[in-house]
Amino acid sequence: MSLVVAVLLAALVVGRLCGGSVERLGGLHLRRRRLVVAALLTQAVGAVVGGPAYPAGLAGSALLVAAFLVANRGVRGTGLVALGLAANALVVGLNGAMPVSATAAARAQVPVREVEAGRDSRHELQTPRTRLPWLGDVVPVLLPVRPEVVSPGDVLVAAGLGQLVVLGMLTALPGSGGGGRGRLLPTGSRAGASGGT
Repeated sequence: MSLVVAVLLAALVVGRLCGGSVERLGGLHLRRRRLVVAALLTQAVGAVVGGPAYPAGLAGSALLVAAFLVANRGVRGTGLVALGLAANALVVGLNGAMPVSATAAARAQVPVREVEAGRDSRHELQTPRTRLPWLGDVVPVLLPVRPEVVSPGDVLVAAGLGQLVVLGMLTALPGSGGGGRGRLLPTGSRAGASGGT
């Protein structure tokens, strides 16, 4: 989660430095937004109930998010988010929980006592029997405030969200004269400029 927050903050800064605006991001047209809310609720219920409900909730959440991303497939960044969520759902589905690398956790100085004691139903330590271990939490993220260990899927999700934010801040708003919804403004052009003049 810390990685996603850090990437989103960096994306806002990059978008602003490139001449974008949060107003344009707010005007980004996304279809079927309620699917995201339903996905978050489904995953939250699975996490609270725990046990077999966790991977089931994650799978249901992934399906809802997949439907949202398909509906918005023309928005750049959604492809990376979809791929990352699919990778996370796959490794959790095969193992019943997200495998955590003890080596990566040690590098990030993240304690895994809860996981070792079996008190974290959403995570488990990697073992030789772990399926697709390279898709688990194997990437140490040495953030200064809150270090963590994330999966390659989490990295893809963060990258996709960062891309969506930066390009959304640079996209002309509908009716702004910048060529219509979803088209990026060329470097150095103005929203009110018409093509060829």
